[in-house]
Amino acid sequence: MKIVKIACGLAATAMFMWACEKPILDEEAEEPAKEQTGKDKGNVVLRVADFTMVPYDARATRAVQNISDYCTRLCFVVYKDDKKVKGITQAKTDDNYGEVSMALDPGEYKLLVLAHNSQKENPVLSNPESIQFTNAIGYTDTFYYYGDLMVTSQPQTHDLALTRASSKLNFIIIDEIPSNVAYLKFYYTGGSGVLNATTGFGGMVNSQQEALWNISGVQVPVTLPIYTFLQDETGKLQLTVTALAADKETVVVERKFVDVPMKRNMVTVYEGSFFDHTSNNTFTMTAETGWDEYQKKTYAF
Repeated sequence: MKIVKIACGLAATAMFMWACEKPILDEEAEEPAKEQTGKDKGNVVLRVADFTMVPYDARATRAVQNISDYCTRLCFVVYKDDKKVKGITQAKTDDNYGEVSMALDPGEYKLLVLAHNSQKENPVLSNPESIQFTNAIGYTDTFYYYGDLMVTSQPQTHDLALTRASSKLNFIIIDEIPSNVAYLKFYYTGGSGVLNATTGFGGMVNSQQEALWNISGVQVPVTLPIYTFLQDETGKLQLTVTALAADKETVVVERKFVDVPMKRNMVTVYEGSFFDHTSNNTFTMTAETGWDEYQKKTYAF
């Protein structure tokens, strides 16, 4: 199986992220892939063949790699008459990751395939128009496929290409982190934690997303990524970044970034001195599409 490689994840293992999106819904557990896979157990075989996206790292090459290199979970969901009738989840440690076999009666269905990097669980998948990521799951790079599935009496195999739905902000701190700072909290609006797979855009909800990073003892420069789904091809985030003490309540430094430009399938980069209070302190934004296009904006504090 050949796919396109994308750089995702954070090298600094000392960090963790906590994020939230309201409202939060409940979802029944997906069927484990190991009970469903196997070519003798189903008449429909689904395989993830490719990812369609712009590299988040403009310098990255589109080298062929295994799917498990950049997506930890795959969800295969089948709907009929607007109701979920089958759901299979794979983790990257599962055998035949990227391929499942389903037993389906002949008929017309809708098929959703969702790839993400949650280490714990899946988002709500009962409605493809409102794929709800929760605070426990967090927000990660996310790919999807949604389309018609016509099942006949004959066995069939489908090779599917997934498209990125997410937008990413890399927040890079280059100055020394004060000893009394243990956490960095991101609070942002303007995006969404809900994906509408029928459109590929974020759900029309009033989102208040958050992410909390433990940066105690981390060496700079440090890159802190946050993700969102935009409600249109482009959008703007209203971002507040707060440096907190070890009690997670005492504010050491807080800065606001207004109208942060974002685009679907694109990374926006903010890089600069966050803690330095000198008159020459600047913070530069670069938005890279993976080609030669870019935007820059400098903030002075």
